[in-house]
Amino acid sequence: MNNENPVLNDVFVAFQVIPRLKEGNNFEVVDKAIDVVKAANVPYQVGAMETTMKGELNHLLEIVKQAQQACYDAGALEVITNIKIHSKTEAATDTFCTYDRGVTKANYMFVDK
Repeated sequence: MNNENPVLNDVFVAFQVIPRLKEGNNFEVVDKAIDVVKAANVPYQVGAMETTMKGELNHLLEIVKQAQQACYDAGALEVITNIKIHSKTEAATDTFCTYDRGVTKANYMFVDK
């Protein structure tokens, strides 16, 4: 890693769980995964297709693993988990993510815990 432009500790992790059940409602199982995020005390935003969190990468990945386990605990036979990570260096003065620019129509739902 280049020491002049170290990656910042705070990253965004977006993830989606797709549980498969023998019987029951997938949405109720996904809600169990979202409950894990809510209890994790990190800034997050729940969207129609994924949940986005902000924080330290390893901590956020642990939350994703716990959310996946919550799906199994709720009766899932298998779970597909899609993960996206957005990181940046201090040299990035503008970013893809609008959160740093303040509240906008695109991010007004971001919950800061």
